[in-house]
Amino acid sequence: MKARLNRAEILASTPLRQALGLMGIVFAILLVTLGFAYVALRSSTEDSIRADLKQQTAVFQVAANPETLSVIVSAEARASDPSERAIAFVMSDGRQVGNVRVTHQGDRWVISRHPEYAPLSKHGYFTLTMPLAGGLLVIGESRAPIAELTSTFLAILVFSFVPSLLVSAAYGAWVGMRARKRVSAIEETLDDLTEGRLEARVPRDEVKARKGDDLARIGARLNVMAETQEATVAALRQVSADIAHDLKTPMQRISVLLSELQEALPEDTPPRALAEQAGTEAERAVAVFHSLLRIAQIEGGSPKARFARVDLGALAADITELYEASAEEAGGALTLQRPDAPLMVHGDRGLLGQMLSNLIENAIRHGGPAPKIAVALSRERGAITLSVADHGPGIPEAEREKVLRRLYRLERSRTTPGNGLGLALVHAVAGLHEAELELSDNRPGLIVSLRFAATGQSA
Repeated sequence: MKARLNRAEILASTPLRQALGLMGIVFAILLVTLGFAYVALRSSTEDSIRADLKQQTAVFQVAANPETLSVIVSAEARASDPSERAIAFVMSDGRQVGNVRVTHQGDRWVISRHPEYAPLSKHGYFTLTMPLAGGLLVIGESRAPIAELTSTFLAILVFSFVPSLLVSAAYGAWVGMRARKRVSAIEETLDDLTEGRLEARVPRDEVKARKGDDLARIGARLNVMAETQEATVAALRQVSADIAHDLKTPMQRISVLLSELQEALPEDTPPRALAEQAGTEAERAVAVFHSLLRIAQIEGGSPKARFARVDLGALAADITELYEASAEEAGGALTLQRPDAPLMVHGDRGLLGQMLSNLIENAIRHGGPAPKIAVALSRERGAITLSVADHGPGIPEAEREKVLRRLYRLERSRTTPGNGLGLALVHAVAGLHEAELELSDNRPGLIVSLRFAATGQSA
């Protein structure tokens, strides 16, 4: 299982997205509710201030002349703080009394500071103007209550919603991370099963620790399916191995008897030729059984006990040297390209040699009348790539997966020697060594590439 989950995987978690979505809906409802409450309270406060302004004008309406009104306004101005309440009376001759100055700008009266009184309200005013006693009375109430109301709602938003949002996001991330970890365990098990590692299972602590949980149920059922599949495949392999093993000895005896019969018959006679042909077919059958047993042994994983560090470059040099004469006899050539430095992999030298031998034999057999075969090795980014290329007819892309099966042969190859197990053995050896096997087009011909994990150069 991956030791760490990256941010993209956590954010892609369905539980996290659902938690964030639900949290967003709840907070949207709360914000809308809070917004309506704020608008309603602000409107109510403004109406209350305007009603208070109208009520204050009643005190001044009792004055019948400018002089009396001026005295009342002056007294009220001295008793009022301009930052809370502004009051001014503009007489018909332009003189003003009050704790503020007012000037007419366009269609409205603008309040400014009176030098003998305290500063004005920094929040502005609700104003009311009224013609009275031949002049104009201007009264203003500070907008500070509205500003305080706004500050209160902002404080509620900051000190209530923001912590709630952070806590909810943290909880959603935690839930998403835990869920993603469990989903990753299921995904990795599915990947292993897809790649043929039938022993893969969802970890027990992800299944038993949360009985009844939907992911736990999925993991448990996946494990049951994997166990059934592993048992079925194991049974099929065992049957295949048993059949091959039980028939191998009789077929070998038949081959020996046919060889003895061949020696007993006169040369250059039809019975002798028939015995030789029967002996050849018996040897091919024995080779098939031997290959089937070898593949079963490889897929069972038992050769891993013999794994050691192998110089793949030196091994390839030995194998190509053995087959150079065979390639020349077929009218072609076999070349090897490899770096001078050792190319160390962890594996079974005998199986790796047999795998390369099968690839070269296939290339000689199917590479055309003058097969030109190129074996190449390279090292890049901690991996070693071994490739065998020929210039024959190649394998159609639709057939490349099928030729890796046991006993599968292309239609055009049924008249040529072979048993359809060469590439199946290569596939089995590659799987045992956890190497990536790829069949690609050489235009013309086929390239078989195997990518191994490299080991250190020191012993």
